[in-house]
Amino acid sequence: MTKPHIAVVGAGIVGICSAYFLNKSGFKVTLIDRNDPGTMTSYGHACTFADYACVPVNSPELFKEIPSMLLKSDGPLAVDFFHVIKNLSWAYKFLQNCTTNKVEHISRSLSNLLNNASVSYDEIFSDVNVSNYIKNEEALYLYQNVNEFLKAKKTNIIREKNGVQIRILSKKDILEMEPNLAPVFYNGQLFVGSRHTTNPQEISNKIFESFINNGGIFHKKSVKNIFPDDEGVKLNYEESTHKFDKVVVCAGAWSKVLTKTFGDNFPLDTERGYHVLFNNYNLINRPIGWSQSGFYLVQLEEGLRAAGTVEIGGLKKPENKKRTKMIEMQARKLLPQLKEVKSTWLGFRPTLPDSLPVIGQSAKYKNIIYGFGHQHIGWTLGAVTGKVINSLCNDRVPNINIEPFSPKRFN
Repeated sequence: MTKPHIAVVGAGIVGICSAYFLNKSGFKVTLIDRNDPGTMTSYGHACTFADYACVPVNSPELFKEIPSMLLKSDGPLAVDFFHVIKNLSWAYKFLQNCTTNKVEHISRSLSNLLNNASVSYDEIFSDVNVSNYIKNEEALYLYQNVNEFLKAKKTNIIREKNGVQIRILSKKDILEMEPNLAPVFYNGQLFVGSRHTTNPQEISNKIFESFINNGGIFHKKSVKNIFPDDEGVKLNYEESTHKFDKVVVCAGAWSKVLTKTFGDNFPLDTERGYHVLFNNYNLINRPIGWSQSGFYLVQLEEGLRAAGTVEIGGLKKPENKKRTKMIEMQARKLLPQLKEVKSTWLGFRPTLPDSLPVIGQSAKYKNIIYGFGHQHIGWTLGAVTGKVINSLCNDRVPNINIEPFSPKRFN
């Protein structure tokens, strides 16, 4: 019996991994994106496999911090006032998910995915050789002062409750590990067992190449419309219509534009993330996070990248030069040896108000499967999401409880 022909719309890391697993499972798979695979948000992030990142942006403390977020430009989270005014419904739903009980629910739910993230990637990496681009030096997070460290104890309790191992380090310990750091911090912590990549684009390329070599198809086209019916799904691209048995929507921050074409609406917004690339090599040994501004320093093959922060401001607003300048200044505070800036970057992380992705079958159409909304941990959750989507397309129950990620929760 011939397996169905499945289209995967979106060639970021979630789409690439989904196409890979579906292809390995015997489906005929066509991956579609207007851009080259892995070149958008899956390229510009902080490069950590952050399976420790179970604490959401939502927080009970957020209510009292909102005024400073609207006025302050150098914090980890910045909010565009006019964007929020235009999207009050999203903002209200986001704040509804800032209670202690909601945050604990979100953290437990994310942990179910995160605890399976590394083993899912390892399944791919046993077949696709990317060992040159994976480093096992554990991520380090620095606290500027004692107040920030004490504040972080609450989130560390949540992490540890969900299986994350943390080792607290003194300033002396840290300077012995990372002697190029300026002593401008109070202390820090290691996320035990974490790893990172020095070239996210090459990892995406290698998985994509394996998919193509195994008979996968790629169309560099922009999907305009999706037309599901009882017999399958039609996609409109290349100025013509193409028929598939099933369609997987993994289009990141642009997923909402596609789902609206057939009446599925989601409160999807975007966390705008930035990076600054410096012309430096061999300054640090591991990813180093900085609590004051919410970014990571990571040594890549192309230079030293300072990446992260969250800006709520939508898809249309241009790059905020104040954010990239802030990242540059804070990075130089930690590493005074930094040379000139090679480039800056802005990417769009798809974010829902409960900080949980949408993974599962459409509430309206059984032949539409979703995998989007992974906020700032899409890179980490790419492989495990791909495995879940493969199970769903094979009409199997995933080995992870995906009920918290159900598309139906917004009906």
